[in-house]
Amino acid sequence: MPDSKAVVFHSDRNGTPGIFTQRISEGAAEPMTTGQKETWFPRVSADGPWMLYLVVPRTSEAMSLMRIPVSGGLPQLVLQMPKGLNLDCARAPAGLCVLFEETEDGKYATVTAFDPLKGRGKTLRTIEKDAPAHLYDFGSALSPDGSTFAIARSFAAEIRIRLFSLTGGADREIGVKGWANLAWMGLYWAPDQKGFYCSSVSPQASAVLYVDLQGNARVLWQYKASANRYSFWGIPSQDGHHLAIQAGFANSNVWMLEGF
Repeated sequence: MPDSKAVVFHSDRNGTPGIFTQRISEGAAEPMTTGQKETWFPRVSADGPWMLYLVVPRTSEAMSLMRIPVSGGLPQLVLQMPKGLNLDCARAPAGLCVLFEETEDGKYATVTAFDPLKGRGKTLRTIEKDAPAHLYDFGSALSPDGSTFAIARSFAAEIRIRLFSLTGGADREIGVKGWANLAWMGLYWAPDQKGFYCSSVSPQASAVLYVDLQGNARVLWQYKASANRYSFWGIPSQDGHHLAIQAGFANSNVWMLEGF
């Protein structure tokens, strides 16, 4: 959250997916959305008053971008869109929010501006995709000042972060030395824009990393087994003093059936 004193997260603890907030000094979470199915990717708007999230019906190719006041209230529709991947917002004084989407022919990805009140804006970048990769195979993140959009291919043999300028500057690429298998959605800018927090998953170990702009990685938290690669990441607070880590693991039993 903008005050760095609470986290916002997605959970299906009540039987259907919902958006919750929880102060870091407390042990209980408070629901922000109720009664809506398949809510995903909560993000605070750049100017702070809105919580933005996607409603993704399983039976439809369309999704809805919604807003709800951070202080509480009723959800409102911002826009409808084909199934995309992610949304992100810069931090004040920057006012930019963007959608990361796939073009209809599947050959390109676009970074498109939107306003929580006015809806869709202009396309800021069009990026040629590495066929046949789907956008769901990428982590993406908008820099806090809104100047740069970063993407990285998930589950690749080497983590490579591509930086695309949204202000006419030069693009560049960072290779993360010695690390592979970026977790799905596991890419976030550091608040000072001097590096990234990203997650690496392997059968032997899983780690949350800090990566500087030269590609040097430092392990911040490690689990000596394979985490769920679709739910493993670390997100920094806006003041840079805390790191919220989500780590999904599964335990299973095997049963043998006879005489059926």
